[in-house]
Amino acid sequence: MSESAEASLSEAIGKLEIVNAGEEYEDEDVPKLEGVRIGELEDQQAPKKKKKRKKNKPKNPRPSGFEEHHVEGPLTLDAVLEEQSLYHPTKPFSERIEICIQRYKAKRKFDTLRSQIFTTYLTLGGISTGPKQFSGGLDYRQNDHLEKEQLEAMAATDFVSTNLDEDDEWEVDFPFVVRGFLSHRVPYVLGYIEVAHLELAAQVVRNFLNYVLYHNVAPEHADGIKEAIQICDLAEKELALCRHTSHRLPGNFNMACSTLFGGHYAGMKDETQTWDTLTPPVGLTTREATDIFNACVQARGTPEQKEMGLDVKITKAEFMGLEVIGIVFPNLERKRGKDEAKADEPEGSETNTDENTNPAAKPYEATGLKALGRLLVKPWTPDDELHPETDLIEFEIWLELEVLQFCFSGMHLEAKVHKLNSGIFWIDSVTAVQCSFYLQLDPPDKAGDNASDDDFD
Repeated sequence: MSESAEASLSEAIGKLEIVNAGEEYEDEDVPKLEGVRIGELEDQQAPKKKKKRKKNKPKNPRPSGFEEHHVEGPLTLDAVLEEQSLYHPTKPFSERIEICIQRYKAKRKFDTLRSQIFTTYLTLGGISTGPKQFSGGLDYRQNDHLEKEQLEAMAATDFVSTNLDEDDEWEVDFPFVVRGFLSHRVPYVLGYIEVAHLELAAQVVRNFLNYVLYHNVAPEHADGIKEAIQICDLAEKELALCRHTSHRLPGNFNMACSTLFGGHYAGMKDETQTWDTLTPPVGLTTREATDIFNACVQARGTPEQKEMGLDVKITKAEFMGLEVIGIVFPNLERKRGKDEAKADEPEGSETNTDENTNPAAKPYEATGLKALGRLLVKPWTPDDELHPETDLIEFEIWLELEVLQFCFSGMHLEAKVHKLNSGIFWIDSVTAVQCSFYLQLDPPDKAGDNASDDDFD
């Protein structure tokens, strides 16, 4: 090797030693874990797994069929021909309605509440829910020779009881069943007290009846189905109003009478209570009841009633059913009185009162802190064939505007009514507030169990 080559090799070896010495020097300042540099440890780790993207849920979920503005889509020609065969008028109604219910449930998405409502409605109408007796299940492999219609009938879980189908006295009456279901079964058997649930019950039944009508399942009962739909529309409004009314009865004036004359609310509120409680006490003290009674009589009573004041006694007390036949709101009476007074004034004269200068100062005729109107009622019994056992014909009950605003003509009350010798009627307690089409109806099997021997003579 030449001298120049040896010199070049020596110079290269020297540079390599200097570089290695620099790396060792740098390692002293680099963090280590068990003698391994952190950088090298990170390089040895397994590569991170990529996160799997979640599948995007559909923005528009499958409709349930119970939407407010849901409309049945147009039927194809094949569907029309199929339904003409399924719902042919020559087939018994029981067979057609069984197929209809099965196909309807397949096209609706039921939640727990809607399912309970619909099942209870079917039961009241004589439709049994559950597997058919002695069917032994359905094996499609052994019954592959049957037609689709026959298979659907065998798989149905909602069917008309054989006893009802063969009973000549059993009639199909859609309005009758809807009345009994919405007016009695929903609030008193299912126990729905929330306004939203009461409205939902009417909506579910109406949805089914519209389906039956649209698919022409029972053309011979079309008029009855339309009437039943109108009852659903009425129930959706009246059931909510009945709930609001029930929550506010008997009102301050009637509660004051009950407190003063030994009724349900007498002694309910502690006269000596001075501490605050989380919930407001129920009832009125004797002082509060006296102030309310005197204020109401002075504002609403006749001259004779004003003169008698509290010097009165109870002459009649009976529990009875009532039907609302009229409502007189306090603002209407006040407006009528102002118009009559204005008509009696000379022409050109002006009445300068705080009420005229500031209408908001006295929007209603205040009686005991609240405006008082009149509820016109007459005796009523749930059974139209029975006459109420009372000598009362028509009378009025004084109620505050906050209660009257939810009342309507045709509403029914079950209450304990008292009459004072001054001619004032008041309600001591209310046990039920019912809609205008109220009907107590039991399922067919229960009605049969409760029937007396006299019915079969």
